[in-house]
Amino acid sequence: MSADPSAIAQIVKIIRRDLKLGPEIALAPETVLFGGELDLDSLDALLLVQSIEKDFGIKVPTDAIGPEIFATLGTLAKFVEQQTSEQASA
Repeated sequence: MSADPSAIAQIVKIIRRDLKLGPEIALAPETVLFGGELDLDSLDALLLVQSIEKDFGIKVPTDAIGPEIFATLGTLAKFVEQQTSEQASA
């Protein structure tokens, strides 16, 4: 199952804002976040987690943050959707 396009769009907006990326950088669900064109580091990931928590109104468990979540833009969006759903039903 692929991530919701609205979640992806919101995360793209966060990434562009927080990492100061211009529109010329292509961001798609399959965009690799670590080691790819964006080449995020741990500080970038921390910044994105903080912004995601604020913008989506969720709390991301520290032990959940790892390379699986940040593999691609799509995996990050799916994780955010899962956290949003779990925390809404709790």
